[in-house]
Amino acid sequence: MVYTHAIHEPPRGRVVSISTIDFTRERRGPPSPRSLRRIIAAMERDGAVRFEGLFPLPLLRSARREVLRRHESGELRARGLVRDIAGRCTSVVPFEGPFLKPGFYANPRVTAVMDALLGSSWRIGSLEVVVALPGAYPQHQHIDGPIRFDRLVGGRKRPYGGDLSGLPPYAVGLAVPLCDVDEQNGPTAIWPGSHKAALRPRPPGQAEVSRRYPEERMVADFGSAYLFDYRVFHGGTPNHSREARPLLMFVFTRDWFRDPNLADVDTGLVISPRSLGRIPERHRHLFALAPSARRPVWRKARA
Repeated sequence: MVYTHAIHEPPRGRVVSISTIDFTRERRGPPSPRSLRRIIAAMERDGAVRFEGLFPLPLLRSARREVLRRHESGELRARGLVRDIAGRCTSVVPFEGPFLKPGFYANPRVTAVMDALLGSSWRIGSLEVVVALPGAYPQHQHIDGPIRFDRLVGGRKRPYGGDLSGLPPYAVGLAVPLCDVDEQNGPTAIWPGSHKAALRPRPPGQAEVSRRYPEERMVADFGSAYLFDYRVFHGGTPNHSREARPLLMFVFTRDWFRDPNLADVDTGLVISPRSLGRIPERHRHLFALAPSARRPVWRKARA
C-alpha cells in the first residue's frame, strides 16, 4: 500500500537547495569519484539529488517527440494508462525508439550511481511518463514505496512493526522533465530528508512532515533530472499553464523488490521479445522483470 496524505494548495517552496551534480563539466562516462561520493552523501542526507547534463540533449529531444506523439494521438491513455490522479496521467512507455538506445537505459553515469546505491544486481523496475495536464490540481503528499514490509509468521503475512528507518535504498526514481519546469506548470514538491522517517514504527503525518522538513519544488530547465529515494514524501503541484507538462519517470530497484504501485497492471516494464533481442547481452539482465524476459519453467512434454 502506498502511504499518502490528502493536502490542499502547498505553500510556495524555496529555491532548490539539494545538491546539484553538473555533468556538463565532466567527460562522458561514469561519474568521477568525487561526484559519486557527493551523490551518495546527498541521497543519504536528503534522499534526493539534482543532475545537469545527465543525458545528451539530442536524446532527450527525441524522447520528447516520441512521448508527445503518443500523448497527442491518445495512445498513452488508450494503451498504457496506469493511473489518473489530480489531472496527471501516468502511463507506461514501451522500450522502443529512443528508449531502446543504450545511452538511455544503460547510461554509464546512471549505472554507476545505481551500483553504488542499490548493489550490482539492480534492475529496471518501470518506465513511465507523467503528463500533468493544464488545470492539474495539487496532488496528495505521499511516498512511492510501501510504508510497511510484510513478514511470514506461521505461514501468514503480517506487517513488520519494527523500525526500518535505517534501511538502505531499495528503490529510487529518476525524474526527467521533457520541458522546462517552473512554478507555473506543476513542479514536483519534495520534503528532503523525510525518507528517514517514512519507515519508522509510527509513520509521520502530514503536519509532522511539513513541520520537520522544508518543502522544495523541483523547478528545472530542460536537460535536468532528479533522483530521489522511494521513501521521500513528495507531491505534484498545480499546472497553471496552458501546456501539458511531460515528465519521464524511470524506476530502478534491488532485484528482490516489487513495486506495489503496479500491482493492478500487467507490468511497468514493456519491451517486446524482438526489442529485448536487440539489447546487448551485457545489459539484458537489467530487463529481468519484463514479461518478455521470462520463460516457462514447466514445459509440456512432447508425445
